[in-house]
Amino acid sequence: MRRAGGGSLLYPSHAVQLTEQIGMVVVFRLIPPDCIRTFWFLAEMLLVKSKRTDTMADTVLVVDDDSNIREVLHKFFTLKGYQVVLAADGEQALELAKCEMPKAIFLDIKMPGIDGMETCKRLRADEKTRLIPIILITAYGASKTEANDAGADEIIYKPFDMRYQIIRLKSVIRVGHIANPSERLMIYMDELEKNRSELVLGKIEKRRNQLANSCD
Repeated sequence: MRRAGGGSLLYPSHAVQLTEQIGMVVVFRLIPPDCIRTFWFLAEMLLVKSKRTDTMADTVLVVDDDSNIREVLHKFFTLKGYQVVLAADGEQALELAKCEMPKAIFLDIKMPGIDGMETCKRLRADEKTRLIPIILITAYGASKTEANDAGADEIIYKPFDMRYQIIRLKSVIRVGHIANPSERLMIYMDELEKNRSELVLGKIEKRRNQLANSCD
């Protein structure tokens, strides 16, 4: 199925299959009015292959009630070198966070039972998990202020470009040991800017090499 403006709309099962086969960047999208959850792929291959080892990889906890989203995020983060743990709801997330002590949590807001906001608050209230970086993800209208009040370090909105979520993930992991909210935010923003700059420079270098090769 073609997407207006370029790209292709794919149903979840196809999205998971293609992610595994060709490792392309994934974006999530809700299509009104039926709110059918679909995926479309950016026409750009991942440049960094996985360097994952079971003993060295940072662990990321992905929490979403949609199994297709969990599967796609699992494959994407694994490809980028992370060890991924999956939870389908807030209760599982609370248990796994204490057991696995992940370096970061990607937490969907709208879930049955304990939603993402409440899960985030409970993680922050627990002495063992209170410093774990949390990135909320949503397709709905939650604000950054609401996310901050719940204790989240960041909130991102669907549809989103996974290349930039890797930047956020790398940045937020750096603040996992910091308790002071102001210091935590300042360091996160500094890391985010540094990682964005590195991405831009990488694109420039890639383009320069392409031009040089085309002239040979």
